[in-house]
Amino acid sequence: MKPKTTLLIAAIAVLVSGCLVKSLHPFYKENDVVFDPAIVGTWLDNDSSKWVIEQSEMKKFLGESKPQNSYKISYYEKNEASVFETHLFKLNNQLYVDFIPSGVSVPELTGYHLVPTHSIAKVSITNGEINLKWFNETWLASLFEKNKIRISHETLPDENGDDTYVLTASTEELQKFIIKYGNDPAAFKDNSDKEKPLDQREDIMCVTLKRIN
Repeated sequence: MKPKTTLLIAAIAVLVSGCLVKSLHPFYKENDVVFDPAIVGTWLDNDSSKWVIEQSEMKKFLGESKPQNSYKISYYEKNEASVFETHLFKLNNQLYVDFIPSGVSVPELTGYHLVPTHSIAKVSITNGEINLKWFNETWLASLFEKNKIRISHETLPDENGDDTYVLTASTEELQKFIIKYGNDPAAFKDNSDKEKPLDQREDIMCVTLKRIN
């Protein structure tokens, strides 16, 4: 059997190791999902990279496709596209979005070794702008090192030999974690060097999107 596998291009900042809190399981449940048609469109971020947000559709073998309460987000940097399946959801009266890479094929043997992971960003939509703040893995690592949290995870070496974390907790556990720390400003604090290109920053990914159509 040939699996359909996905992989995000390593140069894209949103999945750089040591940057985002990553999870094997989604951060949302179906009854938490919301859909806002206002965010569908084409946007530019802080570094003038393009984001195309579309409503996902379930393709049928026969008949018309059916719109879904989810989004397809295509992120373009230097003419390279990364595609995500995303779900906007509300938890404890706060909006979040769950990202998982989608639609980038890799060689079959490579694909057998890859597991796509979820990431989560806090969302605010104000004055025609979308603000995204991903959970910061540096912050998460400090909690693990100080034994301040207990949530199921694996510690893996990244390409530089540094520790990176993959949460293995269930969605229920993940949501308890989000509710507890969702209002902690340190979880989203942007300490990155604004002078560096986005894909070279070592800290949290904070992005403001401005509509261009």
